[in-house]
This record gives sequence, structure tokens and C-alpha cells, in this order.
Amino acid sequence: MDAQQESVQVNNSQMGCTPDRLVLHTSKPSGEDVRLSMQRGQSRHIRCPPYNMGIRPSLCIPSMESTASGHKKDKGRRGKSSADSPILAQEAMVFVAQSDVNFRPLDSASDQRPSISGAVPTSSSERNELDCLEFERQLLELRGFSRGLINTLMRSRKPSTTRIYVRIWKKFLEFHTAQLSSEVPIFSILEFLQKGLDLGLSVSTLKVQISALGALFNSDIAGNRWISRFISACERSKPIRVPQIPQWDLTLVLDALTQSPFEPLQTASLKHISLKTILLVALVSARRVSDLHALSVDPPFLSVTSDRIVLKTDPCYLPKVATSFHRSQEILLPTFYENHSTPEEARLHTLDVKRAILTYIERTRDWRESRSLFVSFQGKNKGSRVTKCTLSRWIRDAIILAYKSKGRDPPLHIGAHSTRAVSTSWAERANVPIHLICKAATWSSPNTFYKHYRLDLSAASDLTFGVSVLDSVNPPNLQSL
Repeated sequence: MDAQQESVQVNNSQMGCTPDRLVLHTSKPSGEDVRLSMQRGQSRHIRCPPYNMGIRPSLCIPSMESTASGHKKDKGRRGKSSADSPILAQEAMVFVAQSDVNFRPLDSASDQRPSISGAVPTSSSERNELDCLEFERQLLELRGFSRGLINTLMRSRKPSTTRIYVRIWKKFLEFHTAQLSSEVPIFSILEFLQKGLDLGLSVSTLKVQISALGALFNSDIAGNRWISRFISACERSKPIRVPQIPQWDLTLVLDALTQSPFEPLQTASLKHISLKTILLVALVSARRVSDLHALSVDPPFLSVTSDRIVLKTDPCYLPKVATSFHRSQEILLPTFYENHSTPEEARLHTLDVKRAILTYIERTRDWRESRSLFVSFQGKNKGSRVTKCTLSRWIRDAIILAYKSKGRDPPLHIGAHSTRAVSTSWAERANVPIHLICKAATWSSPNTFYKHYRLDLSAASDLTFGVSVLDSVNPPNLQSL
């Protein structure tokens, strides 16, 4: 093979390109080692040649003479194979980034990626997860780690975090054409972050990229003075963050839950009782949807006392932050006006989350097929455990239905995660100590609440001044005073 040649066409008459046998260039090689450029996420077992081949001392194809002894062994193998097919040398393959790759934003989770050889996943999400795990496994193998150590390290992050990190790694390896080494390419990382900033990525997204690249190089690059200076400059260039306004009115929604179609629970449809129960649990617990998805109806994960109901997540469940503090926090749901004596107290008792959960479990007992707390109420999956996406949709649907039942147009872009901000902000307004708020929401520091979740609940009352000024168009009759 000519060392000066920069590329080899796939339909070259002298080279075969079939997935079921090895490749061989019929001309005698000149002695140099040949390196095959490998696409990111492609299985290491695929022997099809890529579009471009570069001369690198990584993957060796021995000469025809050196493989003569292997021809006899190949004859006994099953399937069609070329008698002139050489055996690939057992050298480590190193990822090579193509030089003509244009930088672009991170791919979405729905992007199709090649599947792992030999794996037959049942869905695209499982296939993408396997691809990400295989990609990280290959990176760890390049560092010389043993198989047992790699299996342990692969369990250090949640699969969702791994998918995000792998997408960032692939983008960076396309951007940074040099081979991986123990030296951290700080200036290449800075240029990579600058490209993202030019494309309009937020500071929080850039920080995620820094965390991912720190995991790739096993280094605290966030503490580097150049990286810190870059982030400080990005934060100073952004507009001042104004107090957030709630996406939806909690008072209106709770009032709607005390009326039809959510009440009475004994005659309400399975849909309405499911929507009401998940919304009340999300509001009173201030937990993530992933935490609510890990709840069970079996003891000791569910226990009932006279004044509360105590829920625990499955021990096998790993929260977003898998520390002992976050995994040991129980979900305490108190009763609400259980011993009511007036019609108004009886109306407020319909918001009792303990009452809603026990009624929901009783209504789903006969056809329940899962021990998970929340199960599907319709279709062929009735009684089966619902997904986290379904729980998020139930919360959004409950808020939208509450608005419509009150004759109001629901706000746009309602998020299920907004329940954490709404409930904790109203708790702060009610003078609940901040340490109790953080404990309920599993925040180890109040800074998380103040920086990301605290809402400006006084926005409506702040309109009083402006309304009074505009109301001067109808001045009072001074003669009547």
C-alpha cells in the first residue's frame, strides 16, 4: 500500500468491503503499519474498512507471507472466508478523530447511534445506553484497566449521566484531534468551551461539559485557573438573573382539587384519582419524579400511622445524588384536617394526601399487577408500573385539568419539576425553617434552594402600586368628601 495515499475508496477493486470476512489489499504492503480510522461509538469488532485510512502505528496488517501459516487454520472455519485474508495484529486500537468534523451542539437523546456488535436491544433507548457504556469501556481499556476494575468504575454514575457525558466526550474527541494521554489539554478544552459559548450554550451547560471532560481525563479541570476565569467571564457577560415567577397558581390548583371531577374520591374516575394523588404527593413531598417512581405499596416501604403516612424509596434505587444523606431520607406525608368539625374543614380535608394514597391503593387493589405505588389505569398495561415520563405527564395533566375545571386557560410549558419550586417557596413564605425545607427536598445546602428553586411569590402583590397609579384615570369625587 502506498504510504502517500490519503484515502481509499470503498468500491476499490483491490479491496473487499464485506462485514462477514477480513479485508486484504492484494498489493504487497510497503512495510509500514496501517491504522484504520474508527468512528466514535463503533464496535471494535467490526472489520469493515472506513472511508479514510491513515498511516499510523496502531493497527497492523501483516504481509501475505506472514499469514501463510494461518491460512490452513482458516480453512476449517465455518462460513465463507477469503483464503488470502490475513489475521489482524493484536495491537490496541486508539480512537482517531477525523479532521474535517464541524463542531455542533450536543446531539439529542433520540439520535441514532450504531449498536454494539452481538447485542439486540429491545428499544432505541436501550441501544443508546449500551453504545455509551461500550464507548466508555473502550476508553478505560485504553488506560490499561482490568476488566474487573472497569466493571466497578462503570457503576459510579447513573446511566442517564453516562449518556450525557459520552455525548460530550465524542464531541470533544472530534474537536480535539490529538490522541488521548495523561496530560490534560487545557487550552483545547477552553477552545471547545468557547465554541459552545459562541453557539449560545448557557453557563450551566458549559459547566456540565466541564464536569464531563473532568471525568474523561480524571482531573479536576474545574479548579484550573483558566477554566475558572472562563466561567467567571461567562457569568459576568450574562444578564442579571431576576426573581422567578411561578409557572402556575398553587391556590387555584388546590381549590380545584377539592371539587369535581377530582371529588368525591369514591366515585371519581381512575384517571382523576391517579392525577390528584400524584400531584398531592409531589407537592407535599417536594421530591423529584424519579424519587416518586421508586415508591412501593409494600411494607416497610409504606407505613401508616394516625397522623402521617411514611414512604421509603426502594434500596436499589439510586437518586440523582447517591449519598447516604439523599438515600436515607424518608418521605413524611402528614394528615390534613382529619378530625374536621366544620364544612370548610371538611372541604380542606379533601386535600389530605394520606386519604388520597389509601383510597388510590384501595381502588387499584383488584387489578394491580405491580408493587410499585403508581400503576397504569388504562390500556393493555393496566396495573403495570408506569414510567417516569408517564408520572411527569400525569402531574402536568393534573395542573392543566385543574385550570380547565375552574374555567381558566392553563399556562404554557408547565413542567412537572416545577412542583419542587412551588412547594418549597410557599413553605418558606409560611416561615418554615430553611433546614426543614432542605431536608424534605433532600438538598444538602440551602444554596441549592436560593439559587435554583426559590420563587418570587410577592409578584402579584407588587402590582398594587402600578394599579393604583393607573386607577387615577377615575379620580374620586372630592366634592362628596
